[in-house]
Amino acid sequence: MSAEPPRPIIDAKDEIVRADRDFDTIMCREDYDACEGEYDSTDGLRIHLCVSGGGRLLRKSRTQMLDGLFVPGRVGLGAPFDGGEGFIPAMRLIALEISQRRLTRLVTELPAGGLDMEALASTYHDDALLTATLTAMWDHCGLHGFATAFFDHALAIVIHQLGQPSRPRVRIEARGLSTRQISDVIAFIEADLSTDLRVADLARIAGLSPYHFSRCFQITTGLPPYAFITRRRLDRAAELLLDSRIPVASIATLVGYSDPSQFAAAFKRYKSVSPLMWRRTQ
Repeated sequence: MSAEPPRPIIDAKDEIVRADRDFDTIMCREDYDACEGEYDSTDGLRIHLCVSGGGRLLRKSRTQMLDGLFVPGRVGLGAPFDGGEGFIPAMRLIALEISQRRLTRLVTELPAGGLDMEALASTYHDDALLTATLTAMWDHCGLHGFATAFFDHALAIVIHQLGQPSRPRVRIEARGLSTRQISDVIAFIEADLSTDLRVADLARIAGLSPYHFSRCFQITTGLPPYAFITRRRLDRAAELLLDSRIPVASIATLVGYSDPSQFAAAFKRYKSVSPLMWRRTQ
């Protein structure tokens, strides 16, 4: 009697990857053909947003039973270390994978101190905030230089939204930072704009948890930490373009952008002209 042939692994046929600098957060845009087989297991939480195509999807595993229509705008989860088998429709997804190390840090700030992965991964989420946040993460991470602070801010929104999916939120009133706190934090940011700053490091200076710090910082400055950092980087770049003959690519590196084209796009979005045009016309 011949052995049963191995079942195919459900896998993307086309994939574009974006990630933070530690690869604790990885985003992919994946195109799938309709397929039946086994799902890959991962060592992190995977959050999927259907952006086109879709249809009935089935995933059965030790901890997950997901069966229903996966359509554009819906969010589905794959639990850490989970695999399973089933089938998928032809579709395009934006996938966010959060490493176990990063996920552990994030869930400690939740009121319950954790996530019910089995329940979260066994249902679809029709959540406008999740959809908007995942879309913004994919569309705008490059404009912020793939900065860890940008991903920190977005991940906190995603995890807190998943942490209380079925009951009213208890909001903790946040106040602005004190003069001393905001002065110390801004001094830390200004000290080296080329560094990949983390919200956790800024929060530590202010003596607050990362999630609470982000809210207080935005009350004080009108901007979330990642947006404030991006603005300061681009302001500094504008100064360097006028006051030096440093090449544009080198200035991009000095203000924390590893990709000169992403720097140029971010600068033009902020100043309405390209870096070279800014240098010439000013």
